[in-house]
Order: sequence, then structure tokens, then C-alpha cells
Amino acid sequence: MESFERRLADRAQAYTDPAVARRVDPLEIARTAMGARSVTTWSVRPPGSGLLGRPFAVMAWALAAVAVVVVGVVGSGIQRRPTETPSGPIAEVLRHAWQRPLPVAPEPIYATAYLNLTATELGVGPEPDAASRSAIGAAGLDTVVITATAATAGCTIGDVGSYRWTMEGKGTFLTLTATSPDACAAREKALTGPWVRADLPPGPALGVTLKPGVHATSRFNPFGDLAGSGRLSFTVPDGWILEEDSATVFVLHQPPDTAPGPSRDTLVVAFTGPRMVAEFADGADCGAANDAPGIGTDVADLVPPIRARPGVVSTAPEALTIDGHAGQMLDLELAPAWTRGCRSPQGLVVGVPIVRQGGPAQGPGVGVQTNQPVRLYLMDFGDGRTLAIAAFMLGPVERSRFDEQMTQVAPIVQSFEFLPTGP
Repeated sequence: MESFERRLADRAQAYTDPAVARRVDPLEIARTAMGARSVTTWSVRPPGSGLLGRPFAVMAWALAAVAVVVVGVVGSGIQRRPTETPSGPIAEVLRHAWQRPLPVAPEPIYATAYLNLTATELGVGPEPDAASRSAIGAAGLDTVVITATAATAGCTIGDVGSYRWTMEGKGTFLTLTATSPDACAAREKALTGPWVRADLPPGPALGVTLKPGVHATSRFNPFGDLAGSGRLSFTVPDGWILEEDSATVFVLHQPPDTAPGPSRDTLVVAFTGPRMVAEFADGADCGAANDAPGIGTDVADLVPPIRARPGVVSTAPEALTIDGHAGQMLDLELAPAWTRGCRSPQGLVVGVPIVRQGGPAQGPGVGVQTNQPVRLYLMDFGDGRTLAIAAFMLGPVERSRFDEQMTQVAPIVQSFEFLPTGP
């Protein structure tokens, strides 16, 4: 085809396939157009009196002919796309190691696999060092063309496939979709679907003061998917330590100053799957907690009972957005003169437990006690997946000092980026 026809075909396919949510059969469309019955209504002007005076039947056939020509161009483009010649190396954002670490839900379920992309070569396989290799090149801003070589398993040399790619999560989540059936079906099955970056740098060491700037977790998955590979990116100023980076719990600590003055001993604790804690009987031992019955797991389910918990004073919920995800923020403290609550083994009044990590993890919890307010963020990821972020200071603290310290914590929490695990 001429260059103009090729561009027209590309654009027609780009709009047509997504619009009808299926692959278009140009041959069937052409047959339908050619087989359409002619229109029998005639214009009031006599034939031969100009374009506007021609019979409508002639006009209809002329339009049908135009439709056949356009469909022919589109069909030719669809059939020829896989054989396009790459225009150069693939985009730099693609040139990484990728992985499907565990099955990705929802359906379909993808098997564990490894993908490595360089400027001109693609390697894919069930093991990192047992890859089937093909030549790869760019064929547009979001399309790559892959050609089988002698090192391509299950394909015939020269088999060509064209794939459209999309990128999410700050360049960490890749999806490949065949623009038409790959000449090598085995390769299409191996490549199509989601991929997660596998060559990200390891997270910072635990217990060591972090350098000011951006860091990312190694293990913590903010989405609460133990089978996934989500990560949390965060930015801190000087003086913060990463205390925990597990699959479901993330802890930052700003230790107290050694210099004279008010202490800033502060913790930021994030954990997945928060659940409302059932009320303890007055004076009961603060041991294992149970989930409060009848309360859901979405942010909208959790906020009202938190504010209604006896002994707890709460600010009005403040709506906020972190990395594109909606959430609510509350400041919580013990009600004045409140003396009830569960007790520690030493008999001290501990206060009022509020939420804890539910599910199989059974991790940390959040509560209030005398002169120890808490700032609680609840982030909603949909499908009942919620993340709790609690910021508080260790030891008794005046409310004004707490408010002052929370102004230092807020930019850290707002810097959170939740790197996705799946579609």
C-alpha cells in the first residue's frame, strides 16, 4: 500500500476494533455492502440533471462502492500489520526484566513466566535463563513487531507478530495485546497479558537512617494481595528509619532528638486489611482482639463506627486523595475524663482499641489512650481492599505538639505511591 493508505488503515483499525469490542472481518463487511438491496425511492428531479438530481438508488450504490473501497483498505491494513517492518529499537521504558511472579487474578490466570526486553531482542520463558528469543522492533508509538529467529522456541523462522503495549504504575506494570493473531500461536500465548517489573532496585535496609529522597519497599504490598508483587514508594526528609518492610506491614520511625527540646519520637505504621475491633469489657485484659460483627471492610463501612466508639473523640472525616486513590483522614483521641477500657497485665488503663489488622495476618492495631492522640488514614482500593496508615508519637504528648508534628508527617504520607500488582 501507499504510505497514506497504510496510515488510514492503522487509524481505522485503532478506532474500529475497540469500538465494537471484537475483531472486524473486512471480507464479511464487503460482502454485506455488495449484497445490500438497492433503494427504490427516486428523487423528484429528473435523471441527468446533476449530482443532486440523480436517483437515490444510484447514490446508494455509489456509497456502497465507497464503503467497499474503505473496507478494502482497512482489511488490507489488518492483514499486513504483522508484516510491518520495524522502524527502530523499542521504547526505553520497555527495556527491562519483567515477571509474572504468581497467578494474576481476575481471570484469566497467567502462569509464572519471565520476560526480558532489550532494544532489539525479546526473551520469554518459564525460567529466567531458559528463554525463547525473538527479534523485536518498534512499529509506532505503542506497537512492537516481533520476528522469530533460530532461537525462538515453537515458531518457524520469520514468523511475525504485532503487539500493542500499555504502561501503568510509573513504568512498573506492562500489558501486551496482540493486534492480530501472531503467526506463532505459542509465542502469543506466552506474551499476551500483564507483566510486572522484575529489576527494580532492592528496598532500603531495616534499622538504618534513610537518605533524604525517594525510596521503595521490597516486600510490603499495600493492596493486601499476598500472591502479588505490589510495592510502596515513599519520600522522606532526613532523620527517618525504615523499621519494618513485610508483606502486610510497613513502619517508618523518626527517633527522638538527642538535643534538648521536645521529643519528636514518631511512628508511621501502614497495614493492610484493617478491621473494626470489638469492644472490650471494662477492665478486661488487653489480650487477643476480635473483629466487631456486622462491619464491612470498605472505608465507608469503617469510618462511622470508629467515630461512634465510646470513649473516642474524633475530628470530622477529611476526604483526601493519595496517588489517585480516595481516602479519609481522622484525628482520634481519648475522651476527657474517660477511665474505662481494657487493662494491661500490670493493671494500667490502656485505653480504647479501635482497628486492627484482620484476616490471616493478625498484625498491628490502632487505639487511643490518655495524652496519646492518633492520626488515622484509611485508603480505599476497591473490592473491599483497604489500607490503614496510623501516625502517632510515643509517650504522652500535648495536642498542640501532636498537631505540629503531624504537619511534618503529612508530606511523607502524601508522597506514597501504590505500585499496582495486576489489571
